[in-house]
Amino acid sequence: MKFRYAIFDMDGTLIDSIPWWDRLVPEFLRTYGIEATAELNQEMSAMSMQESGIWLKEKFSLKEPAEKIVQDLSERIGKNYAEDIPLKPGVKEWLSYLKEQGVRMCVATASSAELGRPALLRGGVLPYFDFMVDCGMVGVGKTSPAVYELAVEKFGASVSECVVVEDAAFALKTAKEAGFLTIGMYERAEPDQETVRRYSDCYVPRGETLWSLHMDRKSDFL
Repeated sequence: MKFRYAIFDMDGTLIDSIPWWDRLVPEFLRTYGIEATAELNQEMSAMSMQESGIWLKEKFSLKEPAEKIVQDLSERIGKNYAEDIPLKPGVKEWLSYLKEQGVRMCVATASSAELGRPALLRGGVLPYFDFMVDCGMVGVGKTSPAVYELAVEKFGASVSECVVVEDAAFALKTAKEAGFLTIGMYERAEPDQETVRRYSDCYVPRGETLWSLHMDRKSDFL
C-alpha cells in the first residue's frame, strides 16, 4: 500500500486521550446533579464537539445554550491536553520515518484542533504536520467524509493518494467507503474490532504499534 499523504486522527490514534474524554461528560453532568449512564460515551462517540453540545442540551434539557456547553467542555478537557495527555507508543518514531520518506501529513480530528495542538507540541510531533483540521470546520462528524475531504483539498491531492489512520470503527468505515486507503489501530475503548479490521487495508492489533509493525515487516502498508 503506497501513499503520498497521511491523514491522522488524533484522539486514540496519535495521543492516548480517551481516558480523559471518558471522564469529561460524566463529570460535567454531575455539576447538574445528573449521573451519566455507562452507554453515554458510546452514544456520543461519533459526534463532533459542536454536535455533542447540542445533543447534551436537548437530551438533558439543560438551560445553557449549546455554545456555552461546548465552551465549558472545551475548557475542562483543554487543561488535560496542555498538561497530561501523552502520545501513543511508537507514534513519534513512525511520524519521523514518514517525514524522512517525504510523506506529507495532517491531523483530522473530531475534537478541536486548537485543543489538541498543545498535546502534540508537548509530545514533540506538531512540526511533522502540515496543518490540522477538525469536524467543527465542516459542521459534521466523521459519519461523513467531509473532514477528510477538506484535508485532501488542503493538500491539493486526490483521495487515491491518501491514507486515513484511525482507531474508531465508524470513522474507518466512512473513510473506506469514500475511497481512502485506511490503517486501523487497536484502541481499548473501541469495542467493535471486527469492523475496524473489516475497513482497514492494514490493521495494527493489540500489543503492536505503527512503529513496531513497520520494524517487524509484518504488513505491506509501507
